[in-house]
Amino acid sequence: MTRSPGGYRVSVRQDLRPAPLSGAALKGFVLAALGCLRAESADVRVRVVGDAAIARWNRDFLGRPWPTNVLSFPDADQPSPGGKSVSGDIVVSAPTCLSQTQGWRETAEGRVFFFVLHGMLHLAGYDHEAGGAQARRMRRKELHLYRRVLAERATEGRGGHS
Repeated sequence: MTRSPGGYRVSVRQDLRPAPLSGAALKGFVLAALGCLRAESADVRVRVVGDAAIARWNRDFLGRPWPTNVLSFPDADQPSPGGKSVSGDIVVSAPTCLSQTQGWRETAEGRVFFFVLHGMLHLAGYDHEAGGAQARRMRRKELHLYRRVLAERATEGRGGHS
C-alpha cells in the first residue's frame, strides 16, 4: 500500500492469476476519483477476485449465494456523507464486471473501475438500496465522476494537452 501525494492510501490486490488488470492503472483511477471527490482522507483497499470468490463473499455477508460485480465494506458503521473520508474494502469480480461491460470502448481497467467507483461511493456514504432520491443522487454522482475521471486520465495519457 502506498500513500499518494494527496495523503490518500490506496492498495490493489489481485487474487486471480495471471492478474487480469494493471494494478497501477486501476490504482490511478481510484486516486483520480478520490481527488474529484475532494476527500479529506482515504484508505481504500481494492481486491480483484473471480466469480466463485465474490459469490462466497456475497453469500457470507449479504445472504445472496450468487456472484455479483462489487461489494464494499466501510471501515465505519456510518460513512461520512459527501465523501470527506473514504475508508474501507472493495471486493470486485473482474469476470462479472468485464462481462457486464462488453462492448464498452474503455480499457479493462476502466471498465472494472466503473464498479470500483460504485463501491467507493458506498464507502463515502452514498446509498441506493432504498431507491428514490438517494438512488438517483448516487447514480448521477457515479456517472459524473466516471466520465470526469476517464477524461482526466485520457488527457494525462496525452501528456496533459487537450
